[in-house]
Amino acid sequence: MKTPFAEVDLLFRTPDNHVLMVEVKTNNISAFQNFRIGKRQKNRLVRALQFLSDRLDSLVEVHWAFVTKEGKVTVIEDISG
Repeated sequence: MKTPFAEVDLLFRTPDNHVLMVEVKTNNISAFQNFRIGKRQKNRLVRALQFLSDRLDSLVEVHWAFVTKEGKVTVIEDISG
């Protein structure tokens, strides 16, 4: 989904009617996960979170999903603070 601030990779509605925004990144070395998402991108995603929260009138959580080329997925939950 595109917002005026960032393109959101995945957007889900949870059973308790919250919105889950997921940023997906490829990553083959877990030690570098913190470096895969820069400060500028984090700021854009925070603005997208605020936009979606207002537009959808719902709590929005942001998760990172790191995917290796072998298909292993590591999720860091609710980094929205």
